[in-house]
Amino acid sequence: MKADGIEDEGKPDFRIVDRRLKLDLNEDRIILLIRSALLDDATNISEKLGALQAEISVDDENGVWIALEVELWPEDKDPAQALAVAEILGLEVELETISSTIPFAWPGLGEIASSTSEYTQMMLDAYAQYGGLPDKKANAL
Repeated sequence: MKADGIEDEGKPDFRIVDRRLKLDLNEDRIILLIRSALLDDATNISEKLGALQAEISVDDENGVWIALEVELWPEDKDPAQALAVAEILGLEVELETISSTIPFAWPGLGEIASSTSEYTQMMLDAYAQYGGLPDKKANAL
C-alpha cells in the first residue's frame, strides 16, 4: 500500500522523464530566424526598417515567402543571410518586392543616416520643415 492509501498493485512507482531539449521549428520561430537574418543583411536604417516591416510566411510544403517593401529594400539586393538561413532549414524561398504604405515619408533619409537616433532627428526635422509634425495635444488623446 502507498502512503496516499492507493493500492500500488506491485507496479513500480516512477516515471521516465526525457529531459533532452527538443527543437520545435514552428512557423513563428522560422519567421523570427528569417527576420533576424534580414537584419544581418541590412546595411542602413532604411533596410533595417524594411527587414522589420517585411511580410514573411511559411507554408506547409517547406517554403518561405518573403515580401520586401520596394521603398525600404533595394530591388537588386538579395538578402544573402536570409537565403542562407532558409537553405540551412531546408526551405525554398520565394522573394517578392511589394509597394505598400511605408511608415515614414522620405525613406531615403535612412540610407544616409548612421543610426536610428540620427534618422529619427532627420525625419522629425523634415516633417517640421513641411509642417507635418502632429499636434502634441492631439497625440495625448
